[in-house]
Amino acid sequence: MPVSRVSRKGLTTIPSKVRKALNLEEGDLLVWEVDPKRRTAIIRVLKTPFKQLKGKYRDTELVYEKVEESADKEILGEAGARTGA
Repeated sequence: MPVSRVSRKGLTTIPSKVRKALNLEEGDLLVWEVDPKRRTAIIRVLKTPFKQLKGKYRDTELVYEKVEESADKEILGEAGARTGA
């Protein structure tokens, strides 16, 4: 079972076996759901919105900032729906 240590600043490294199994890439978001009674956490992966949208539209007026804003709204909605928020 992969293990990682939490640093003084609360940072940790996700073990490579876990990153590969979840197909994690730079920019992906991790949504944390915590059950304090059981002292467990469920972590869900939300893929980078830009990579999902890349090449999808050919509109020259559609700039990254507009796409990012729309994607952020979608991600926050999806994260809330998944966690029941």
